[in-house]
Amino acid sequence: MRRPAALAIAISLATALILLAGCPSDTPEEGTDLPMPGEMAAGETVELQMWTIWNTEPRKSALDEIVASFHEANPGIRIVVTPIEPDTYKTRIRVAVGSGEPPDVYFVWSGEWLHNFVRGDNVLAIDDALDADGGAWRDRVMGDALKWYTFDEKTYGIPFLRQCTFFFYNKALFAEKNLQPPATWDQFLAACDTLKSDDVAPIALGNSVKWPAHHYVSCLWQRMMGQDQLIADFDPMGPGAYDDPDYVRGLEMFKALVDRGVFNRAPNGTTRENAAALFYTGKAAMYYTGTWDLNNFREGGEAPPEFAGNWDWFNFPAVADGEGEQEALHGGADGYVISSKTAHPEAAIRFLQHLNSVESAQLFVERCKELVLVEGSVTEENADEYLLRYAEQVSAAPTIVPWADTLMERSVAETLMDGCQALIDGSITPEQVMANVRKRQAEVKARLEKLGGSSMEVETPVNEAA
Repeated sequence: MRRPAALAIAISLATALILLAGCPSDTPEEGTDLPMPGEMAAGETVELQMWTIWNTEPRKSALDEIVASFHEANPGIRIVVTPIEPDTYKTRIRVAVGSGEPPDVYFVWSGEWLHNFVRGDNVLAIDDALDADGGAWRDRVMGDALKWYTFDEKTYGIPFLRQCTFFFYNKALFAEKNLQPPATWDQFLAACDTLKSDDVAPIALGNSVKWPAHHYVSCLWQRMMGQDQLIADFDPMGPGAYDDPDYVRGLEMFKALVDRGVFNRAPNGTTRENAAALFYTGKAAMYYTGTWDLNNFREGGEAPPEFAGNWDWFNFPAVADGEGEQEALHGGADGYVISSKTAHPEAAIRFLQHLNSVESAQLFVERCKELVLVEGSVTEENADEYLLRYAEQVSAAPTIVPWADTLMERSVAETLMDGCQALIDGSITPEQVMANVRKRQAEVKARLEKLGGSSMEVETPVNEAA
């Protein structure tokens, strides 16, 4: 993908000036007397529009603090933040990008969501800045998170938050049945059988929003086939054959869970909030959810006070004879990108460097108790025992595999999630689910080829569902 020449030149100039200024690698926003080519040198104030889904506390206030510190260090640049509710954001950003009037900096989910913008030449590659000063900025990013922001050997944006999914469990209920966290699928099934009673469901599942159930299938597929197979098949511009029999087998294993009675009644009619309440009150022994719920579980969160300290978690169990990495975690890396249409690429890069600095990351961790993908962001001073342990797991993980719905084109993902919902209801077979997925992906590929590889359509195309 070719980057506009003007932007490439601007980034090179900005990189050269930063190098000449000798800015420290961990505080790239310092040295603010440095004029930026064509902007601050003229004494003008540069205004950047930033769209984010951090519309609730404590994230909103944490971002406000980070922006305020940037303004103090960079008086010639103003960041105008627009926080948007996540589901509304998914539509608004597509409309803005599709109309040619995107914000300068905007939030993205990694995987196909980002890749679709990249294929449409809507995102600025920032490799020159990442590699400046001996690659200091690139080295600050934790683990392999940049992998999911890199396409055709170019890096587009920065990952910021790492979210992973685990089985959270009620320690008292497990102790009552003399159970240990299961490590294998067979042990997991046995634990479910032991926990099941008239008063307790082994697992709380709120699938009214469709995506929670597909996490089980996504994880089973990874354990059985490995992430390389999934990435190749999920690619909307790839062959999309889905001819490995483990796709159907994974759906069969999920359906077997349903038939085994491990979930609460009517999962498709249960909200995530109601499922969480079942878990909090001991009506369900386990709850498969993401680390975005850690603050809800902590003392002072939405869980009742008596729930504090009565929970723990374990990774998705290993599947016997699976070809995937059995110790892999499942998760995503949320972050920010710069629009390729911004009139101020140097200023936008400077802001991303500030957002991605150790100081900003530590502030965010202190306020939000979430894992920021910056080396040194989590410390014993700003994190509790849960976050410290989670950070260690992420650091030790052999790989972190995105969920299927983030790697698939959105309407293909909808088809899969509709299929999982229908499996719960018993109105479809695993073979039919895969036939619908295969058909939808072929239609998507044909459409994308006509559109040049990228679509900013707001509505999910018709003819997608099971």
